[in-house]
Amino acid sequence: MIRVKKLDGSLQKYDPEKLQSSLLRAGADEAIIDKIMASVEKKLYDGIETKELFKFVFLEFKKQQPAIAPKYDLKNAILRLGEQGFPFEKLVAKIFQKKGYATKLNQIIRGMYIQHEIDVAAQKKGESVMIECKHHNKPWVGCSIQTALYVYARFLDVKDTFTQALLVTNTKFSTQVLDYAKGTGLQLMGWRYPYDNGLESNIEKFGLYPVTMLTSLDKEKVDMLLRENLFLIGDLCRKDEKELSVMLRISKSKAIAILEEARSLCRRNGTAP
Repeated sequence: MIRVKKLDGSLQKYDPEKLQSSLLRAGADEAIIDKIMASVEKKLYDGIETKELFKFVFLEFKKQQPAIAPKYDLKNAILRLGEQGFPFEKLVAKIFQKKGYATKLNQIIRGMYIQHEIDVAAQKKGESVMIECKHHNKPWVGCSIQTALYVYARFLDVKDTFTQALLVTNTKFSTQVLDYAKGTGLQLMGWRYPYDNGLESNIEKFGLYPVTMLTSLDKEKVDMLLRENLFLIGDLCRKDEKELSVMLRISKSKAIAILEEARSLCRRNGTAP
């Protein structure tokens, strides 16, 4: 039996169907998936680390379909946003703007007893949603029950202002959180939760891909873009090579390569400007 060593150190039976599904979600062609799976079978050994397996699959994917391979790295790209000091709230606000909500960031709201700083306040047709965002830099760190209790307690204090509360994270929720949310009515959005309306589903649906997905950008250049509040690939696509070369202090040819990768991903997703 082949087991994979997860990032938290635990061992899990290798599941080829799970890998195939992840490649399919990223947009890989079936023929390409077959080729990658065949290569993976030669690479596998008992105890292989998740990060080693992911890196191998990603490189194989990039060889076969370089235009869309970055989509396979979406989860890590969002993790990297946090590592570079990017406020996760901005990405969440963009999602709700696409859903037709008017949003405001970091609002100070007076509750029945104390004041609260709300990450994102979203309003639409009588709905007023209090959104609290919890970004994790480690993929195995899930949202705990303490966070859910804290968010719902805050909601109870400001329920005269908001009609519902939503907790958003870039990882997963514990079983306790899921049970608590069902009982209280606390809304949740996380990685692959709820089905077809999780964080990754909304990012893919609206084409809100972060610039950290682009393999042509190093950390320094990503930081420069984030300082300019340019964190989405779709927004980057609207720049021309001259503007980008000046902004990042790079050659025109390097700027062209970055824009080609960005626009290729946008075209594949139908979000090209």
